[in-house]
Amino acid sequence: MKLLIRLFIPVLVICACGASLSAQDYSEQIDALKESFDTKSIEPFRAYVSPELTFRAFPAAATPQILTQVFTNLPQLNAIEILDSKQGEATVKYTFVALGSRESKLQFDEDGKVTTIELIDNLLKQQEEAQARAANQVQAPVPGELGEKYPAKKVEFKSKDGELITGNLYEVDASAPVILLAHSGGGNKHEYADIAPRLNARGFNALAIDQRSGGPFDGHENETFNRAKEKGLATEFPDAQQDIEAAINYLANKYDKKVTLWGSSYSAALSLFIIQDPQVSQQLNGMILFSPGDYLAPVKGSLEGKLTSIHIPFLMTSTAQEAGPITDVLLKGVTLSSNQVQHVPSFEGYHGVQALWQGQKGAEEYWEQVWNTLSMIYPN
Repeated sequence: MKLLIRLFIPVLVICACGASLSAQDYSEQIDALKESFDTKSIEPFRAYVSPELTFRAFPAAATPQILTQVFTNLPQLNAIEILDSKQGEATVKYTFVALGSRESKLQFDEDGKVTTIELIDNLLKQQEEAQARAANQVQAPVPGELGEKYPAKKVEFKSKDGELITGNLYEVDASAPVILLAHSGGGNKHEYADIAPRLNARGFNALAIDQRSGGPFDGHENETFNRAKEKGLATEFPDAQQDIEAAINYLANKYDKKVTLWGSSYSAALSLFIIQDPQVSQQLNGMILFSPGDYLAPVKGSLEGKLTSIHIPFLMTSTAQEAGPITDVLLKGVTLSSNQVQHVPSFEGYHGVQALWQGQKGAEEYWEQVWNTLSMIYPN
């Protein structure tokens, strides 16, 4: 049994301000929960764990292991707030980097020990559902014949801080339109190994880069990430923004034309910060964003209400579940023009650019949106 949650360093700030004066006080237990996240250890919280605490179908014997993995592997927890409490129960709001804000209940026995942590039950349920879906999904790009016909050339250039960035350049003609491909969390340029050749076949040049926030994927290393780690450089999501901006500048100078910015997951979110910088945005003519979200709100501020001034064409697409937050947060107050599209898939859909991989069920629906958007960016 293993929780498939990416490793981050948790930092917790606690605010217990929502409970009424007459409510049961469970602040001691929440303080211990705080310390367990801070120390990545079950020990501070162990004294408050009831023998009855179990998760999903796992036996009680697995509870310590599950708790340890949660404390160690969940993304950074910026805040936990007690919204309400009564005898035997507290409603808590957690605010995570990447996961956003979630409300759920903690339940307690008569001795004040925890018998239920809904947050973990919900995460395990989501993981089970994701694993079931993954069993029927393509798990990696399949370059095939197009990949052989349109091979990549390795290029390197410097980021804004002088760190070396590695990329795969798929060039068909120096006069052709240019697309920058930025990968998702924990990944690398290989995510686009069967996407870039398909863009080549339609007459587009493409550059897939390794960002310093990433890692190995499908047997391929993230060279930029590896160098950054060796030097002790920061490799969290926001640290990669300078890499994407440097790649935009590299392509704009190399081809003497504007660039289409394509992002996946966290890089799609970073793209929405990048477009707000006038010096960088003047080098862009459009965006294609797979699964953007307000993931970076705790460290860079929320994007809510900040995208009303985007005038270039764009496509925002996602899973069906992710579409709601895109509408309600990212596009709040935005009046979409005819060349700005939010696509909600007709089925459950996929997170990030895996939606486009060769053989992925439903991929052509996403590709249709990509081609339509590119035809608006490049009408001639």
